Amino acid sequence: TLFPSGSNTALRGKLNFISVGSKFKSQLAELMEKLEKNGTNFIRCIKPNSKMIDRDFEGGLALAQLKCSGTISVLELMEHGYPSRVQFADLYNMYKSVLPPELAKLPPRTFCEAMLQSLNLSSKDFKFGVKKVFFRPGKFVEFDRIMKSDPENLLAIVAKVKKWLIRSRWVKSALGAVCVIKCERK
Repeated sequence: TLFPSGSNTALRGKLNFISVGSKFKSQLAELMEKLEKNGTNFIRCIKPNSKMIDRDFEGGLALAQLKCSGTISVLELMEHGYPSRVQFADLYNMYKSVLPPELAKLPPRTFCEAMLQSLNLSSKDFKFGVKKVFFRPGKFVEFDRIMKSDPENLLAIVAKVKKWLIRSRWVKSALGAVCVIKCERK
């Protein structure tokens, strides 16, 4: 034979050795397989304990990390049926070209609030997050259909948005005046 039998056993021992890197790679492949089967859309990594030791779980630490990362809020939104979500900036950029100049100057969040409130959509059909607006199933399609309808309808929508903006600014200034009066009386 080309190789003596003694060197064959030494090779066998080396082939059986599992490095940390190869173990990590196989575990990662297993995790990816499980995630693909479950249809998971996102992963949030958390530290299970402050000592960084194996098989030790601190529930309070994990919960604090989940709350701070916004995962709890996202899960509540999804549980209550708000699967569609769009960033304010993306929604704003989608319709900016068809808006008159005074509405095109609005910050994206204000634009989204004004549009959704003025379209008479039920407030149960959408919720505002920090950077995104969340829609119930089918409601984003309804909103998009209204926004892309004929130009006459768009003029009516713009008029409603202007009215909503004026009303909301008036309410804010009235509340501000009430706060100043209350602070002055103390």
